[in-house]
Amino acid sequence: MKFSRITAAATLSSALVLAACSGDDTGGDATTDAAGGSSSATADDAASTDDAASTDDAGSGTADATGQTVEMTTDAETAALPLDEAEEVATEVLTQRVRADQGDGDDIEEAQEASMAGSVLRAHRAADRLEPVTGEPAEVDLEETPVEPNVLAISREDDQDAAYLLVQTVPEDGAPVLHLLSSESGESGDFRITWEAPMLPDTQVPTFDPRSEGSPVLRGDQGNLTMQPRELLRSVGAYTEWPQPDEVPDYRTHGYAPSVRQAAEDQADALSDQASLREKNWLVSDDVVTLLFEDGSGFVMGSLLRDTQFVVNQGSELTTPEEFRVFQDSEVLTEQATLRTSVFVGMRAPSEDVDFKPEMLAATEQLVDASGE
Repeated sequence: MKFSRITAAATLSSALVLAACSGDDTGGDATTDAAGGSSSATADDAASTDDAASTDDAGSGTADATGQTVEMTTDAETAALPLDEAEEVATEVLTQRVRADQGDGDDIEEAQEASMAGSVLRAHRAADRLEPVTGEPAEVDLEETPVEPNVLAISREDDQDAAYLLVQTVPEDGAPVLHLLSSESGESGDFRITWEAPMLPDTQVPTFDPRSEGSPVLRGDQGNLTMQPRELLRSVGAYTEWPQPDEVPDYRTHGYAPSVRQAAEDQADALSDQASLREKNWLVSDDVVTLLFEDGSGFVMGSLLRDTQFVVNQGSELTTPEEFRVFQDSEVLTEQATLRTSVFVGMRAPSEDVDFKPEMLAATEQLVDASGE
């Protein structure tokens, strides 16, 4: 099954090309493709000295490199949903997710609202607007290639809402994709995808508690994790900002963070005579969800908003790319340009009993807005 939007390992949509030209019209034909298109994070990135190429022993006995998980056992029925009901929910929601990439107009809008919510819905709508520039998604025949989701985890019943399902799909091409389905009411009909991202190279999904037993959810606290989940994701945001802060955390991102930093550095260098570049990330606090693995470590999922801002030097101009003009129809900017990107991140967080470097398991990006003057 192909999910053609919001699924590349590191789309780096913030690294759109802004062409530089001088204010006296002498450089109108000069364009710079510093980091155009997509850049896929690889585990053997030569610049990623802070990133190991494979998981350590903390992930042993879990999924293999393709993201497949071990067969779950059955215990007492304490999960928020029975497994068969969870599988039905996942199949229906993810089938609608595919339909959201097909068709036109009202059909897409209905499929979007039936399958997605929050930041994921916003990102998909932005991708839909960008389709004339980036191209149409691949056609999928759902009768020939039905959705076959693998429910990895069901949240444990704890007398609190919302309820969660962590689901994996394996596309025909590319990395497996993880999807978090959330239901604010806990009812089956209310589940929507609120986070999703493809797995990064050489990552594994550790084992969750049996699905019938359900996986614990950290609801606003730290539990036995060594770091509060929101603070972990905020630090990931700081880790990928530009210019790079003096102190950076010791995380394993399988090439993702170095790719993001390199793209920003390339653009900053390419446009240094015309504009200065600065990137800032903000955590979308309401998006943070943490499910605990069987060993007590946590899978922290959430989203960031990254603003990539170019401040134009006096006497210079920036010529905008097509992607920018989808959101603001301005061909030339003389003051500043800002690109806003939604970043979806999944991190494995250590606990007091399981010590390892925080590790990024999944990540993706989507341009969602652009503005300037």
